[in-house]
Amino acid sequence: MFDVNLPPPTARSLLLTVVGELMHSSTEEAWTTALLRVLGGLGIEEHAGRQLLARAAAAEWLERERRGRAVHWRLAGRGLGLVSNGIRRSNAYLAGPPSWDGRWLLLFVTVPNQLRTTRKRLYGGLSWLGMGNPLSSVWATPHVDRKDDLSELVKSLGLEASSLAVIGPVQATGMTDREIVRNAWDLTSIAESYELLLAQLEDLAEPSDEDDVLLTYLRLLNVQQRLMRRDPFLPELLLPEWVGREGAETIRRRREQWAPIAHARWAKIVQECAPD
Repeated sequence: MFDVNLPPPTARSLLLTVVGELMHSSTEEAWTTALLRVLGGLGIEEHAGRQLLARAAAAEWLERERRGRAVHWRLAGRGLGLVSNGIRRSNAYLAGPPSWDGRWLLLFVTVPNQLRTTRKRLYGGLSWLGMGNPLSSVWATPHVDRKDDLSELVKSLGLEASSLAVIGPVQATGMTDREIVRNAWDLTSIAESYELLLAQLEDLAEPSDEDDVLLTYLRLLNVQQRLMRRDPFLPELLLPEWVGREGAETIRRRREQWAPIAHARWAKIVQECAPD
């Protein structure tokens, strides 16, 4: 539905969207059939959906409980952590651009060539934290409040001995703030994705029924999550003109419009799927 020039969503990311939005507390549960119905509406076939749920249980971010012949699912500890972090980031993204005191959080890190998997995980984690790469082995973000998340990422990958993080303003001897922005992120590509999304939302016909609202809402949330991985969410002082702010505001309005209907429909689906 939303073609915004981003890599297509993975099945895992769609499942995280579903459970993160519809089961985001430890008390919210769902039957297998309810989850498979919604995942099917998002393009994941039943067999693939069952495999996806099994892998989520093995990774310990979902847990299951058999009740007779049916299975109930809820978020596990690891899943709650992932979802809570995602909700916190989403709320900040939808609230508008942050203020900025002129300081940067900088990471200097080297990863040996033989640790390709570690490097890939590091780069993915740094991107999620909104960090860009202005120079070789240097990563930067104006979001200095993410220092604890950065520390946790570095420790989880065992890179403490090859990393150095500092917080402070840049000096006149090197790149300016604007030059860091220009070199660290491909903002042109991200802007194109926002422009495509805004055009598609403007032309989008209103969902035809409650099921359509639920699936459209979840697809929009997934697009938001993928945009958040690419958009560094820079303060206005660093990026005065940015289409991403209009994009985030439009997403926020659509979410407010569709959320009550989507959640009500989900509650009905869970009830409909309950075993006799």
